[in-house]
Amino acid sequence: MSEIKNIVEALLLSSGEPLSADRIHKIINSKKSCTKADILETIDELNIEYNEKEIEVTRVASGFRIQAKSSINDFLNIIYAEKTPRYSRALMETLSIIAYKQPVTRGDIESIRGVSVSSSIMRTLTDRNWIKIVGYKDVPGKPAMFSTTNEFLDYFGLEKLTELPDLPDIKEPENLNLDLEPETLNEVTAVSSDQLN
Repeated sequence: MSEIKNIVEALLLSSGEPLSADRIHKIINSKKSCTKADILETIDELNIEYNEKEIEVTRVASGFRIQAKSSINDFLNIIYAEKTPRYSRALMETLSIIAYKQPVTRGDIESIRGVSVSSSIMRTLTDRNWIKIVGYKDVPGKPAMFSTTNEFLDYFGLEKLTELPDLPDIKEPENLNLDLEPETLNEVTAVSSDQLN
């Protein structure tokens, strides 16, 4: 069993992407006899061994991967500071809307954000394979409906969409008095009519 564990660990460390238990089983079973239960048991054993280390086997949407624990993020940030791509606020807002409201059309996104969505943002999200077209809305023009992908979940370390953080409650302003005094209303009307002339 220790040989299987060593192979599973090596596969997870060597793979550039998460591996599902089925995929690991298929790879190992092509050369050595094992069951899918053996693979899952091995992953649990690896995590027990990693208790004293700063790495762990994590399950994400596409399968399992070995990654650093969040306790060393400060050190990792130093390594990746120059390599981490910077995403604009507009891109992150667009991605958030798709993640939380999916499936959505470009028009839905623009309605929520209050501004148009640039083609370059949609292209970047598609090129990163974080979003995909999942259908077309049955309205005139048949706009594409977008949804997130497993790669999106993998990148953000999530197994499923329900793991997204809750959105903060938006509180209505309290004691907001919008009643205008008659004199103020007359002043506003006078200014408006002066601007029209």
